[in-house]
Amino acid sequence: MQAAATRIIRELPPRHLDWYTQAVLMCGDFLSRAGWALLALGSVFFWTTAVNSEAKMLLEERTANWQEKAGVILEADSTQSVENGQLIWKYKHSFALDGERFLGESYSVGKKFDAGQIAYIRYDAENPSTNYLIGLRRRQYSWRVNLFLLIPLLGLVFVLYPIRQNLRFLRMLKIGDFTRGKIVGKTATKQSRRQGSAVLPIFKFQFEFEHNGTKYFATCRTYRSSLVEDEDSEIILFDRYHPTRSIVYDAVPNAPAINAEGKMEKAPARKAWVLFLPVFTVVVNFIYLLLG
Repeated sequence: MQAAATRIIRELPPRHLDWYTQAVLMCGDFLSRAGWALLALGSVFFWTTAVNSEAKMLLEERTANWQEKAGVILEADSTQSVENGQLIWKYKHSFALDGERFLGESYSVGKKFDAGQIAYIRYDAENPSTNYLIGLRRRQYSWRVNLFLLIPLLGLVFVLYPIRQNLRFLRMLKIGDFTRGKIVGKTATKQSRRQGSAVLPIFKFQFEFEHNGTKYFATCRTYRSSLVEDEDSEIILFDRYHPTRSIVYDAVPNAPAINAEGKMEKAPARKAWVLFLPVFTVVVNFIYLLLG
């Protein structure tokens, strides 16, 4: 195995990175993983709960031409869901209008009716198939459950926030010129990262490198200090046309290994786990949309 201090990127830009390696780089950082986890959880919640809430009925409730008529309860069954410590009950009911019979479903927290009982039904005069029992709701869940959609929204923020930085990492890996820089500054930040039971402080590092006789600085923030302090000088990739645009190679999350020929290797297969949640989230939403 090649010693870390002898690593040299000999492959000239523009370099090719396969789609798998790029995907690992885009989704493998801590913030992205947390965001995809929240999005995955939120997607399942949205399609199983939020779409079955009263929220989608609020506009219709205000615009429909509601009328009332007596009807009969056909079935009363527990949904096995619980709200405020009580079971949510589902009722199937029917009523007759101008010689035609219409069916409907309603829900209540706690049992309100039994099968065969007479109850008053509110219906849309222009579309009587839209109806529900007066005093009950039309969907299994209250509109309040939609407040939990803040979870996937937060996840979306976590996914989108690091995209700009990750795209910068990718661009530099592809077009950046290779050099080495010496550490000239290390500053503690107020941030930290928990890893297992350990809480690791995040430091800001500054490295000095030279290009065409001019000195430039590359900066990075990382909690893995050992990776950027294990060599006398660290690998820097910079834009030859704008040398102020640079990255510290070992501070890039999931940075590709450099082989003996000086080429970046494909991301190892064991890194595929970081793509599970993004793929799961996309597939789940696609399937529900198709079934929708």
